[in-house]
Amino acid sequence: MNRHVNLLYVHNDNVGHFAWIKNLSRLVSSQINSRHGRKYFCDRCLHYFRSNEKLAAHTVDCQEMNDCAIKLPSDNDKWLAFKNHNRKERVPFVVYADLECTLEKMEADPETSRYTYQHHRVFSIGYYVRCSYDESLSMYRFRRDKDCVAWFAEELRRLAHDVKTILSTNIPMADFTRDEWEKFNSATHCHV
Repeated sequence: MNRHVNLLYVHNDNVGHFAWIKNLSRLVSSQINSRHGRKYFCDRCLHYFRSNEKLAAHTVDCQEMNDCAIKLPSDNDKWLAFKNHNRKERVPFVVYADLECTLEKMEADPETSRYTYQHHRVFSIGYYVRCSYDESLSMYRFRRDKDCVAWFAEELRRLAHDVKTILSTNIPMADFTRDEWEKFNSATHCHV
């Protein structure tokens, strides 16, 4: 019989330690809700339930649906590191976005034991486009109204089209001077 255990890896600076998780529910339940009710977690998919009976019923299906093998790296392959720092290049455009919501209380549905307590209503969206090579292409825009989500989706479509147009445009290169040609022909490493 195979024995299944959960481990927690704790590290500080370069020192790491594995700890045995005796009770996954006790460790994680307080992060799910502030009511101190116990949750029962499925070890395979991390869904949680309010009773052990519901977890047992779920486990039967979960074992059939989520049949996967965990393959750990070998000792030679256990560290992953980025090595090609010379191939790094800044992305030309970055979009930072944020939205603000109000929480509206929802009425309880007597038909079910689960219901939505609150509903997020979006009332404001703003975004900032940052161009890494031309500050005049950077901009901030926002909107505050009930249709701001549709506006934001349309703005992203328009922005994607504009960025594609900008990046697809071929700009002719300026003629090299004699010194620039010599530097270019004698170069051994790409600037990228």
